[in-house]
Amino acid sequence: MGRASRSDVSFAKTTLSYPIFTADFDPYNRGYLVVGGGGGESRSGVPNQISVLDVSNRASITTAVDIELTRDEDSVQSVANLATRDGLIVFAGINSSEADQNAGKNEHLRSFDVKYPPRKKQKTEKSDTSDEKEGKGQWESVGKRSLFRPSTAAKKETYQRILRLSPSQKRESGSRRIGAIATGLAKDSQVIVFNATNATPDASDILTSIDLPERAEAADLDIIESAESEFSVSYCTDYDIYEQSYKYDFRTKKTEKTPRGPRRVHQMPDSESATARAKFRCLRFLNAQNVVALVNKPNKSGAELRVFHLYPTGPAIQIRSHKLPSRIKQASSLDVCALDADKKGNQQFAIAVAGQDISIEVFTTNFQPATDTFSAFRSHITLRGVHEHQMTKVCFSPFHTPAEPSAEKKTTGPQQQFVRLASVSYGNSVVVDTFPLTTLEPADKKSRYVLSHPGDEKFAKWAYIVIISMVVLVTAFLLQSFRTGGFSTDTTGPFSFLPSSLRNYLDQPAYSKISHVASESITSLGSTPVAAHPTAIGRLQSRISNHNIPTATTASSDNKQKALLVRAPPHEGQGGVTVDIHPDKEAYRAKDSEAKHWHELSEEQKVRWRGRLKQAGEWAEAEGERVLFGVLFSEYAGLVGEGVRGVMGEL
Repeated sequence: MGRASRSDVSFAKTTLSYPIFTADFDPYNRGYLVVGGGGGESRSGVPNQISVLDVSNRASITTAVDIELTRDEDSVQSVANLATRDGLIVFAGINSSEADQNAGKNEHLRSFDVKYPPRKKQKTEKSDTSDEKEGKGQWESVGKRSLFRPSTAAKKETYQRILRLSPSQKRESGSRRIGAIATGLAKDSQVIVFNATNATPDASDILTSIDLPERAEAADLDIIESAESEFSVSYCTDYDIYEQSYKYDFRTKKTEKTPRGPRRVHQMPDSESATARAKFRCLRFLNAQNVVALVNKPNKSGAELRVFHLYPTGPAIQIRSHKLPSRIKQASSLDVCALDADKKGNQQFAIAVAGQDISIEVFTTNFQPATDTFSAFRSHITLRGVHEHQMTKVCFSPFHTPAEPSAEKKTTGPQQQFVRLASVSYGNSVVVDTFPLTTLEPADKKSRYVLSHPGDEKFAKWAYIVIISMVVLVTAFLLQSFRTGGFSTDTTGPFSFLPSSLRNYLDQPAYSKISHVASESITSLGSTPVAAHPTAIGRLQSRISNHNIPTATTASSDNKQKALLVRAPPHEGQGGVTVDIHPDKEAYRAKDSEAKHWHELSEEQKVRWRGRLKQAGEWAEAEGERVLFGVLFSEYAGLVGEGVRGVMGEL
């Protein structure tokens, strides 16, 4: 397996007797992975099967339970798991036989009760785990249900393409979950949301039945629990993203929907040709207000990740995007692992993407509730040549904040934690990569966990900027040294970002520079300020975070809200912007009637401001316009005085 060399990342691999289409971890991360697939209704000799795999040992994968299925029905297309005390309730999407479907009967939602094998203690301490599982587990079929509307098509091809359950929660009141399924190859596509506390859900457990537009089907869907018994379901078609929220009483089975029907929160922009339009492939919640979508560009020209913020009403707004490496022409699967948050809500997310080149990209992004923003996606690791054939699914093990050790098991610090990433393929293979987590603050026993330390990310970012800047300066120095004439000190030239003293220095012939270096002190050159270039993260975002500037969706507990003021230069084309912090936004707006929020600007003004901010290095398009919502913009520069420029020096 050709993959990036990382000594702290371990992997295990196994090959089964059937092609694998789906996978899902034990919801409480007890060391088991459920996979399913098969050869379908055929006489090929390839079985239809569900396998419960023991993945607790980072170096090996063993089979704990094999659920043998009939070869007279379809293969397993989707699985999801409910936890029981000694095992799982496995939900699976399996079509009935073709004969049954033609007769109008398709029991597509199956349930199985799985009992884990007994455990025994290790004889040695050399293994990665403290327990070793022995023997085989047990299983039994619990029920079959049909929740979709019977197909009216001449050829009955409808199957249960997608199955998702809401994330499990660890709390004293217990975790009650809902689920959602979506059709594939249906004449009239549907999404069904149901009560998943019943191992054999029927019509009375359906929260809602959603009919999709003609010739559209759900490409992917996800569920999040925003509060106890309150859920949000989001799904995407090729070109649209929809959302609907539910407040569900599990005792009375009553549902409150917001809105009454699912709302379209985003539509892919139109292009000149319908065949050249980008398509949504996968969708996952990051938190209750934000989703990340995997987008495949037209004509296999690449893929990218896009983050959308969901508002209670109205359309969503794209707040971040990240282009995948150019070698990935299309991507097939996406999953997200939400790590634990601290008391302020700061949290890191791990994101895995499976590419058509049989590689997996793992990224991290950090959420800051103070500004309601996500950091730029950082590549954590690239896993190449993971399988011999195309991958069908990637999924993370869920992460739960570890319980505090008992008095008998006191430790000196937080326990070592891991997160697993499973990937499966058409080629019958299963691979599980195990990533160690670190604590953000090792000295704090209650510190949150991260996959990639934010401090390392900042160091890598500034190291990259410094290296690129040095390369540019050295190249400019060498080119200018061999010029026969002096170079222009015109401030509109390619070296306009350099201080005038440094431009004059580069303007000298090479022999003159040598004597100049001998006579000039290194200290004077070192103290020369260097203008910042626009990067993936502009300075505005850090100013907002450092000064606790409220955004459009961030409420302030103070009666007086600070204002971040951005002013244009006195004359258009002069370049640069002035940034200031004012202690009282309302008082300032009363004094400067020209100051406006982003949504108050005209489209022409927005175009001008975007150009100014990018030129000044205050903002980058990859951040999205959401960063600008809480900022005040003023075209009037007469209020700028020496006092403001003094404040600028402190920012």
